[in-house]
Amino acid sequence: MAGRRFPPIGCLIPFEAAARLGSMSAAARELGISQPAISRHLQMLEADLGQPLFYRNRRGLTLTTAGNEYRHAVSLGLDHIAAATLALRAQTGEQTIRLATNFGFAQQWLMPRLTRLRAAFPTLAFRLMTSDDDDVFDTSECDIAIRFGTGHWPGWQVSDLFSEEVFPVCAPAYLDERPHLKASRPGGPRLEVTDLLSEKLLHMDTANADWLDWGDWLRLHHVAPPAARPQMLYSTYPLVLQAILGGEGIGLGWRGLVDDLLRSGSLVQLAPGLKRPQYGYFITYRRSHPAERLLHKIAAWLVAEARLQAAAGEISLGTESIGR
Repeated sequence: MAGRRFPPIGCLIPFEAAARLGSMSAAARELGISQPAISRHLQMLEADLGQPLFYRNRRGLTLTTAGNEYRHAVSLGLDHIAAATLALRAQTGEQTIRLATNFGFAQQWLMPRLTRLRAAFPTLAFRLMTSDDDDVFDTSECDIAIRFGTGHWPGWQVSDLFSEEVFPVCAPAYLDERPHLKASRPGGPRLEVTDLLSEKLLHMDTANADWLDWGDWLRLHHVAPPAARPQMLYSTYPLVLQAILGGEGIGLGWRGLVDDLLRSGSLVQLAPGLKRPQYGYFITYRRSHPAERLLHKIAAWLVAEARLQAAAGEISLGTESIGR
């Protein structure tokens, strides 16, 4: 354009991400490109401007005075572009909220509430995206990500949904065939964790290192896991639940995900829940998102649903809090 000299336009988004996150690797994860590519974009932009924008050290990136001023201008421009894009899409009825979460949460918690969610926001369309790889949420084009973890995701606004509580569950049919386990129900002898070692334990091939598996759950109870490798690994939590409901064995149940199955009698909780208060499910969306106000309303609606679920009452044998 006459009278204007623009920088390399393709460098601006990598610059904004690196400046906001303070890390080339974090910017690479968010944008779905390699760290060397981020570095090349930053070098190209600095060469074009004729001065450094960052101090580089082992801890990451720190903006220079010029870099901080430039970040403000670039962020403002990108925010205006994003807001204008969102407004135009809304005019054509194409305002779609992309909602991402893992398979288990999507099936057990979110799907039963989708009808009410759509009714609460009738002018919106929702696209549900599922993955058990949490890193995908950082690089995908999702607007809201419901994640499991500790609640620490730099660059994301985070709302607490519910904390983690995990306990062994089985189908009534499995319990009926094992009188020694049935006797451990309330009113009978307490089930010892070591009693589970002789049972068929159903395992998920976990994609998220923060999720508890049987080995973790047993070790947190100071019990050594069985030495034998599982004969079967299920790739998603819905598949594990299907096997449990089919009476194939005992699996781990998460409070919030299996509550309806417990209340209906489809599943039976065998032992008190183990709580790790530092872990849980969180609603997240990127800070400075052009639809931030709208996403805040959706997040508040989801949090209210979780509070209603808690107020409805939980079937529980008690809990035991264990730290890492």
